[in-house]
Amino acid sequence: MPGNQTNTEQAMKTEALVLILDRIVEDLLASTHASRTTLRVDVVEHSFHVNLPAAEALSAGAKSLKAEGSLDQRAAETVKWLERERRLLVQNDVYTDGPSPPQALIDIYGTRAQMLGPLFVEGQLGGWISVHQNGSARDWSDEDTAALTHAVNEVHLALYGGG
Repeated sequence: MPGNQTNTEQAMKTEALVLILDRIVEDLLASTHASRTTLRVDVVEHSFHVNLPAAEALSAGAKSLKAEGSLDQRAAETVKWLERERRLLVQNDVYTDGPSPPQALIDIYGTRAQMLGPLFVEGQLGGWISVHQNGSARDWSDEDTAALTHAVNEVHLALYGGG
């Protein structure tokens, strides 16, 4: 059945892509020594939607965000900021550095500092990579922001072939 083969081929492509994306966020976690890194992206052909991470890496004790998809991520003030500013968002302390992230990120998942790297596709925000520091505020270094920029470029290449 040709349709089944096409579905199987697509599933295999998605599985291979997930391995690549997982490696990217794992490398970013190792580079930044953060608590959690995630990739949220809309890619219909791979069944990725920003409300659930397509990839995630966790340090010991960090809670996963992969089980909770009920929050409208695009309505978050931080995501609106990414759409408007079109650059990295660096928050050394989410209590004092605006815009405010979703309250659940702080209350349930313990995030106190974060960086978000936007992924633009044909001029539109297609997704973003998050780097979270749980438990305490943190001054993100130039090396940390460079690692996030590198990860954004790698994801863009993996998903869209560059550009």
